[in-house]
Amino acid sequence: MKNTIKEFIEPTNKEKQELWQKAIFVFDTNVLLNLYRYSAKTRNSLLAAFENFKDRVWIPYQVAYEYMHKRCEVIYETVQRYDQFKKEMESFTNKAVETLRLTPSDDEISELKRYLFKWLDSNKDRNLLVVDAEEDEILDKILTIFEGRVGAQIDETELNRIKEDGKKRYEKCIPPGFKDDKKKKNQEDDNNAYGDLIIWKQIIKYAKEKGVSIVYVTHDQKEDWWNIIKGKTIGPRIELRKEFITETKQEFHMYSMNGFINTYNKMNKNQIDKSAIEEVIGLEKADKKNQKLKKENEGISLSEKIARTEDIIEKIQNRILRREKIMKDIENKYQKQGIILPENIQIQYDNTKSKKEELEEIYEKKLQELVILKQTLRENEVIDT
Repeated sequence: MKNTIKEFIEPTNKEKQELWQKAIFVFDTNVLLNLYRYSAKTRNSLLAAFENFKDRVWIPYQVAYEYMHKRCEVIYETVQRYDQFKKEMESFTNKAVETLRLTPSDDEISELKRYLFKWLDSNKDRNLLVVDAEEDEILDKILTIFEGRVGAQIDETELNRIKEDGKKRYEKCIPPGFKDDKKKKNQEDDNNAYGDLIIWKQIIKYAKEKGVSIVYVTHDQKEDWWNIIKGKTIGPRIELRKEFITETKQEFHMYSMNGFINTYNKMNKNQIDKSAIEEVIGLEKADKKNQKLKKENEGISLSEKIARTEDIIEKIQNRILRREKIMKDIENKYQKQGIILPENIQIQYDNTKSKKEELEEIYEKKLQELVILKQTLRENEVIDT
């Protein structure tokens, strides 16, 4: 009976340990890309762990393709995060001046600014290993670890066959990838919609040809990979395990990054620091929150989205007008009378102007979003009629 319903039975701890010792480890694209997002300590610990499996790692060509395709975007996204935080710190100190009725030149405010910006620069220097795509130490290490351990690119015929199969699978919600069904599916390059399925097919093909079991490590938390019951993740989807066993006659198991680190620490003397676990969990929670918000937004009608966007635009416009009034009051009081602005007033004027310009950029983007939303609504109404 066990062999008949094998896909339903989660492996025992002993079976997981045996699989850990003999299987080939396949790391998903998001695992590689997140190395740019982690702190230096976590990143170095994980790269060292990956190197320990150097003779038992492999990635499909699709993973390598997605990694190289998205690498620059993630690098500059991470750099911009520090730049954005610097603006928020500036806003915080300005708020402190306003709330506590201090002057921008006050010694305590100056000391606070020096401390905050020094701390941010120190954190950036310590953790932001890559600031330019042309000098990428993380890429160098990944290329070394996976040298000669990347799958071959599939030809156009096989790629089209997978996509055709994907259309049928997605209609029936057969994993993996049906949660990505809306991603660029109708565009010329629709690999984003079928990326997970392409990876899955390449994993199966490799395992079948080499006669090896697979441990798949992914940061992806969607239910088209995981068997999630009442909010609890049990293991890989039953359909995935059944397909893998049927096609390859080998074993298949999956780990989230959190699960991978915990198991690694149980199986190895050289431990990954506990702070890495906390950081990985923090990133997983942030991703879950973003996915939840995205899911909630998907359920909102276009009319509701338009109304919300119009409301945001109105609020931004009011904030811009308030800052314009502050600037005009200062100009009327000082500049129009030919009086040189005192240092603290000049700083206030410059900060207000800078914030106004930021809000104007956001305002323009929201106006563009509104135009697109209204255009989409009109197109849908025409289709309905």
